[in-house]
This record gives sequence, C-alpha cells and structure tokens, in this order.
Amino acid sequence: MALQEKLQKELDAECADSNRIPGAILFLADRKGDTLAHVASGVRSVETKEPMAADQLHWIASCTKLITAIACMQLVEQGKLKLDEPVESIVPELGQAMVDDGSGQLREPKTKVTLTHLLTHTAGQSYEFFNPQTCDYFKKIGAKPFSSSKKTITAPLVSEPGTKWEYGTSIDWVSQIIERVSGTDLDSYFKKHIFEPLGIKSMTTKPETGIAGGVKARLAGLHQRGKDGNISATPHLIQLDESKIEVQYGGAGLFANAAEYCQVLIALLNHGTHPKTKAQILKPTSVDELFKNRLPENLVADLDRPFEAAIPEISNRFISLEGIAKQWSYGGQTTPEGVANGRSSKSAWWAGIANHYWFMDMETGVCGMIQCQILPFFDPYVVP
Repeated sequence: MALQEKLQKELDAECADSNRIPGAILFLADRKGDTLAHVASGVRSVETKEPMAADQLHWIASCTKLITAIACMQLVEQGKLKLDEPVESIVPELGQAMVDDGSGQLREPKTKVTLTHLLTHTAGQSYEFFNPQTCDYFKKIGAKPFSSSKKTITAPLVSEPGTKWEYGTSIDWVSQIIERVSGTDLDSYFKKHIFEPLGIKSMTTKPETGIAGGVKARLAGLHQRGKDGNISATPHLIQLDESKIEVQYGGAGLFANAAEYCQVLIALLNHGTHPKTKAQILKPTSVDELFKNRLPENLVADLDRPFEAAIPEISNRFISLEGIAKQWSYGGQTTPEGVANGRSSKSAWWAGIANHYWFMDMETGVCGMIQCQILPFFDPYVVP
C-alpha cells in the first residue's frame, strides 16, 4: 500500500468519530522537496460539518517560533544583530523588566537579557497557561492569553536571566527586536525575506489583510475537549480583529497550512536553500547555528520538568518527550541521542498550543507537520 493511501486510511479512522479528532491534516516531504504524503480528514468545524480541506489554514501558534528564529538569524548574518549582546538598547522596556522569583517581591535582574537568552527560553519569561505565578499576574491585570495586547508580554520575569529554562513569551520579544531593527512590521518582514522567496502565499500574522480574501474564510475552527472527553466548537484564542492587534506575536501569531509551512523545513533540510525555488533563506552556517544544542549542562534537566496545567482549558500537564534525552536550540527541541520511533540524533521539532506539530530530520532528510486545532494541548488522542 502506498504511503499516501496508508496514511489517508489511518487518518480517516482517527477522525471517524468527531469526539476523538474532529479534523486533521498531515503533510510529509523529503529533502528534494517532493511530497511524500498530503492527507486531510474529518471536518473543518464540528459546527459547520464542512470537510477539512488539505490546504485549510490553521492558527499554528508556537510553530511560529521557528520562523521568527530564522528571521533573527538573517539579521545576525547581516551584522544587524548580535546574539550575545544585551538587547535593551533595542527594546528598552525589556531592560526595565523586574524579577519575581516567587517571593512576591520585585527586584532588578543581575544579568542583562541577550538574544541568546530570548531564543533559548532562558530570559526568565513564562506563559500564563504553564506557570501559576504568571497566570495569577495576568488575572490581576486583566490580560487574556493570545489577545495580542502588549500586556501579554510584559509580565515580571520568573527567574534570573540565564539561570533557568522556562518556556514562555521570549520569542515575542525577538519579533519586537526584528521589527525595530528592520524598520518594518513582522508580517511584512516574513513575507519579503522568507515566504515570497519560497513561493508561500497563505502564511500571515494578519487575519484580515495578510492574504487575499483574508484568513477567516479559510480558517479551520478551534475545538475544545471538555472534562467529559467530548469535543465542541470554541472561539479562537488568537485575536482575529486586526484593529485590536497591538503585538504581532513572533512566538504564536501565524496562520498557515501544513504544505506551505513545510516549504520552510525543506529549505532548512537543504542547509538554507530550497531545492525547487533555489531561494536561500539562510546560509549553511546559520542553519547549523539554528539547530545547535544551546543549553548548558546545568539547565538541561529543566527540559524534564513538567509543563503545569495552570489553565487546564488551554493545556494538559505533560512532560515533553518523557524519558528521552533532549536539548534546546534556537530553532526548537532537539534529540541528541535520537528516538526509538525513528527520529535521528539530528532531528528537531516543536509544536503549537492547538495540537500542531512539526518535525525535521537532517539525517533522514524528511520533514512534516500535523494540524488538528484542538484544545487543550497534548491531547491524548493526538499524542497517545
């Protein structure tokens, strides 16, 4: 049985019951840029029952982080950014951030935040749905997750920069830096320097004006798994009213379909140059830097710390790749010893909060993405 047929059959089985997985898309490609499989199944929304299209747009949330890291490395190549220099000259407000390490007392950090801190999630920022302390803070100031307000990226640091790996909003600050150094908004930068060279037409952070016809007409619905296990439609977390977007999230703001997202991965598999369009988005040395293991030995254990379910409707409690050796790079999580399921020691991956997952493997030359649009994250049917 051909891979396409096999995966279509398997995905159809997973999506046959809308209370299991209402709808999903899977895309796989090789280093040559050839599609290995592209399947869709289920419905775009349990409300409309419209079939899920293979090119359906999804809010890919933290899958955005890789694209922002690429943009950052482009500016490093050009000498416009330095990875290990303090960033407060570019974003003074980040230089004013205070630390609340759990005592309830704010203090000035002893260490100045650098791009490396931000790209590796060691700057001290956190997400409110993973960190109870930050969750309490956002409740006090009335900031809602993914509302695209400036409030959502200005919480006190939860640790001294450079002393702890804490997954959070740091990549949203990287995008602020990109905008100020490049003199253009994030979406325009992405389009000119990454998307257009790769022939990508439907990836954007702007839900109304970013693409022809707007995102909403093509956007898959978001779904919520209730405590009883049943699926229901739920409003999107990300801000869809463009007039209310104060911050274009470099950490969570993109809408995309799987096939186009994987064009970026294909370019990376080829050391920065896409085999079909011949466009170079990064130099080979920058791709190496993008996926180099970055955490010092004393911080690696933080990757085995559970992600807490501070907001259970948004994420389940989980440990990433539990029991498997892992590291963190500018581009995402890496598996330096490989994984029994076939990932090599040269693979990288990450995910988005609505159960979207991408991976790429430099050794096998394969990349892929699965899109589901289900909350909370780490859904038991998507990640069995």
